[in-house]
Amino acid sequence: MDAFAAPFVQGRLQKKELSVTVRSTCAHCSDPVEMEISSDLEINFHGDGNTRPMVFVPEINVRTLEEPSIINSF
Repeated sequence: MDAFAAPFVQGRLQKKELSVTVRSTCAHCSDPVEMEISSDLEINFHGDGNTRPMVFVPEINVRTLEEPSIINSF
């Protein structure tokens, strides 16, 4: 989750457009996949035509947060 949070948090703090590229493999077929995540939470997926990512952002209510950090909620 750090790869997702880093461009969003740092981009907001520095008032800059940032992005991170995540390179991995598909858990189902082991094909290589690549995602670029921007500080505006835009996700661009790059992979072959057979791989479809499942991307989601969990909703966290910070007012009722019981964990010591928002990162622990993920």
